[in-house]
Amino acid sequence: MQPLEIPVASPTAKLVMGTVCVLINFAELRYALPGFVRFVRVKAGWESQKPGTKSIPLGWGLFIYLVLFFPGVLTGLIFIGITTTPPSVVSDAGVAGGGGPLTSRKTIAWDEVQRVDCLMGHDQSVRIIRVVSGAKRVELSGGGDLTGVHDLISQRVAAQAVRRCSIPMRSTR
Repeated sequence: MQPLEIPVASPTAKLVMGTVCVLINFAELRYALPGFVRFVRVKAGWESQKPGTKSIPLGWGLFIYLVLFFPGVLTGLIFIGITTTPPSVVSDAGVAGGGGPLTSRKTIAWDEVQRVDCLMGHDQSVRIIRVVSGAKRVELSGGGDLTGVHDLISQRVAAQAVRRCSIPMRSTR
């Protein structure tokens, strides 16, 4: 069998999500970083405080800047994950997914598979496949139709391991 590669996200999704992550990080660096540098300089005694301003305790200032920098750090980690995670692979050996600088790569052999879950879109195409073995879980999703991959996995694992695909409920509004 020729190994099948399933990307983490489609190129369009990578471009859109990457752009949003970069814009959020740019805003963080442009607006929050200068204030944080000034705060540290004032607290270290390297710079005098502006007249008429009240000093806040060091702990509160660090907490406020931690809250302000959290979205930038989070989007930075998402950007790194999206751009560096290699595609998941379905091969004769089993299923492998994950990897990159943030997570380790997980490989599940066909005889280790305990459960296969899937999620269908409203157009009856398979969108997400989860292969589970004990504490290991590999999720296959790339933004496209994974029906053929689901059929291939269903042929390789025990019949009782494959669960029916669930379909998210449609809004009635």
